[in-house]
Amino acid sequence: MNQQKAATLPWLDLTRYVAALLVVVGHFRADLFLNYNDLPSNQYSALMQLAYCLTSLGHVSVLIFFVLSGYLVGGGIFNKIRINKFNCLSYSIDRFTRIQLPLVSALVLIAIGNCLMHTEAPWGDYVLNFFSLQGVFCKPLAGPLWSLAFEVWFYLLAGAMAAIITLKGTSKKLLAFVVMTVAMLILSRLGVVYSFLWFMGAFASQINIEKHSGIWVLVSGIGMAIFALLSLHLFTSRLGITAGSMAADVVTLCFGLFACLFIMNVIRITPTSKLSLWLNCIGEKMAKFSYSLYLTHWTVLLLMQYWLKTERHDVNIYSVTLFVVGVACSHIVAYLLYLPFESQSYRLKVWLKKKLHII
Repeated sequence: MNQQKAATLPWLDLTRYVAALLVVVGHFRADLFLNYNDLPSNQYSALMQLAYCLTSLGHVSVLIFFVLSGYLVGGGIFNKIRINKFNCLSYSIDRFTRIQLPLVSALVLIAIGNCLMHTEAPWGDYVLNFFSLQGVFCKPLAGPLWSLAFEVWFYLLAGAMAAIITLKGTSKKLLAFVVMTVAMLILSRLGVVYSFLWFMGAFASQINIEKHSGIWVLVSGIGMAIFALLSLHLFTSRLGITAGSMAADVVTLCFGLFACLFIMNVIRITPTSKLSLWLNCIGEKMAKFSYSLYLTHWTVLLLMQYWLKTERHDVNIYSVTLFVVGVACSHIVAYLLYLPFESQSYRLKVWLKKKLHII
């Protein structure tokens, strides 16, 4: 995701961090607490149902990542093509450094975690996960890595399409066409509907809303909430919606539509009050390592379960304490890995471009 552009658009960083946080708390809640229906009857309440719903939104949070990525990265491609400034090599370096450097830190942590937990994983899987081929030729080494395969191949597909339009020379265009075809093949194996979300975000970035409407922010937020709830197992089971069905795809795309409308309008709201300025500032700070948080928290959770030999509990002081400590530790580990890896992605990008005489 284009961090520099995100920094100039209010609320996007906060949205990105909240989405990552929902994924984290969702995984910790699912692994540390009993399912809601398995709780003691005296713990049933509307407040508990709300807490379980909020901590079940990890999947739709990933959908927000796809839309945001399309809006920022895909929109950036459109804008550069329009002014004839798209550079295929520069784009490739931007995406490679942004994605792969934090991924290296996650794979190193996964390898260390597997060693400590005496879990065997073929070294070939590490290579395949590095090249984002999990879900095609192997399983993800960690739960969150499933979405990274989509993200990387979105980038390759969009970059190849842009290259076909902008490059000069038949051989270069044919090479880009081959890359585009391979990316389409990989994405067809992973799941086409998520590709539509990315391109929805990209095209949404080209719709210029001169004046924001608070009503549209509210309406789109409500729409996102409705389709997020419809995507939860609690409701899909009752409505007979199965994964991969047309009904499930409709829910996914409708959620993406309202997410696009929300982003298009909320970025037009300039923070002016002390509270809004503070929230936006917090979002900018936390979003800096939100990608590392997303990639690494799964291993932190597994290590905590292994060392403490934890099982699922009902809601009590012990389980809530484990939950809070686990989420906090995930943030600490992510930040410590962010410093030598993700925070250096910009420096690596500049260095590579200088070496290749792109700057």
